[in-house]
Amino acid sequence: MISQVERKHQITRVVANKPLYIPIYLFNTRTITLYSLSIYSILDARSLIASIHGSHHQINRDLSEHTNNMSNSTAFVELPTPEGLDIVSDMKLNNENLLVSTWDNRVLLYSCRPQAHQLTAEISTKSTPLSLFTGSHNTYVGSVNGAINEVDFENLKIYNDNLSSFDDDLSNGINNIRGINDQPNSLIASSFSGKLQMVDTRYRKSVLVNPNLNHKIHTMDTNDTKLVLGLSGNVIQIYDIRNINTPMETRELGLKFQISDLKCYPNQQGFAVATIDGRVSMEYFDSSPQFQALNRFTFKCHRSHDRASGNDIVHCVNSIAFHPTHGTLFTSGSDGGLCLWDVEKRKRMKMFPRFSDPIMKIACNDSIVAVATSDDKFTRMSKILSEDSQSAKPSKVYILHLSSTDCMPKKRN
Repeated sequence: MISQVERKHQITRVVANKPLYIPIYLFNTRTITLYSLSIYSILDARSLIASIHGSHHQINRDLSEHTNNMSNSTAFVELPTPEGLDIVSDMKLNNENLLVSTWDNRVLLYSCRPQAHQLTAEISTKSTPLSLFTGSHNTYVGSVNGAINEVDFENLKIYNDNLSSFDDDLSNGINNIRGINDQPNSLIASSFSGKLQMVDTRYRKSVLVNPNLNHKIHTMDTNDTKLVLGLSGNVIQIYDIRNINTPMETRELGLKFQISDLKCYPNQQGFAVATIDGRVSMEYFDSSPQFQALNRFTFKCHRSHDRASGNDIVHCVNSIAFHPTHGTLFTSGSDGGLCLWDVEKRKRMKMFPRFSDPIMKIACNDSIVAVATSDDKFTRMSKILSEDSQSAKPSKVYILHLSSTDCMPKKRN
C-alpha cells in the first residue's frame, strides 16, 4: 500500500513548477484532501489520482467544474497599447472608460464596453503625468512639474491653464489627486514634498494648505467626510474634509516598512493600508482601544516560497482597490499576483492566474477590474546601473468584466 505522505509526494512531483493552479478534491471514506494541481498537468494527474483513489469519474466531474469556473471568472482581456509603453504612473475607471498615465508623457483613454474594447484617445503631455482624477464631467492630470491641468479628450489636448499653486519644481510633483464627494467642483492634491492644496475647478484657483506635516505624502484617499494621508515613517493622518489645516488624529501603524497604497472602505468605517513588505493593514476610524482590539488586523500576502533556498520571497503590494458595492478587497503586487479578499471573514476569496510582469496599478468599479503591468526594475538600484533602459519590458493593460456576484462574499453558514 502507498502511504498518504507518499501519495502527496507523487502528486507534487507531477505538478512541480507549473504556473496555474486549481483545486482538486480527493475523496476517501473519512476525509476530503485538497491538493493544488496545475491545469497544464491535468491529463498526467488524472490517471495518477485515479490509480491512487479509484475515483476517476468523480475526479473528472470535479475537474470540469473547477476548470469551467476558473475560465469564466478570469477571462482578462489585454487592451491595445502604444509600442514600448513606459511605466504606468496612474490608472482610473469612470464607468466604462479607463484612463492610464505613463512615465513617457502619455495619457490614454480606453473604451471598455463589452465586445468593443479600444484605445479611443492618446494625448502627449509636456511634463510627465503622475496622477489622474476623473469625475462626472471633467478629467485632470497632475504632473511632475507641480502642475494640474484639465484634459480635453474630445479635442485631444490638455489645457494650458495650471490650476496648481505649487512652484515648478520636481519636489512639488503632484503624486495624488482626489475628489470630494459632495463638492463636485473641488479637488485635493498632494506633492512629494508634503504639501497639500485645495483646488476650485470652477474658478481655476487653488488654496495652499500647509499643515506642517514634516513627512512626505506617499498616498492618500477621501471618503464622504474624511481625508486620510499615508506619510513617510508609516504615519497616518486623518482630517475632517471641511478642515484640512489640522488633523483630527495622527496614528503610527507600527508597521516596519514603507506604505505603498491606501484606500478608504466603501462603508466609510475605515481604510486599508498596503506596504512594500507584502502586508495589508485593515484600519478603522473608531480609535477606542476595545474596538481596535476586536476589529483591526494585518495580513500577509503576495509572498512566494523559493524551493532552492527554502526562504519566503516577499513582494511589494503595489496597489489595492475595494469593490464599491460588496466591499471586498483586491490586492496586487510585484509578483504579478491579483487576489480578492473577504475582509469581513478575513479570508482570501480568489487568487487569479498570475500575470507575467509586476502589477503596478489596479482600478475597480461595479462592472470592471483593470490591471496595469510594468517592468519594476527601477525599484532596484543594481538593475538600473547594470542594465540598459531599453531592455525594460513594455507596460500592458488588462480588464476583466465582472458579474453582479463575482465579488460578492459568500454567505455565512
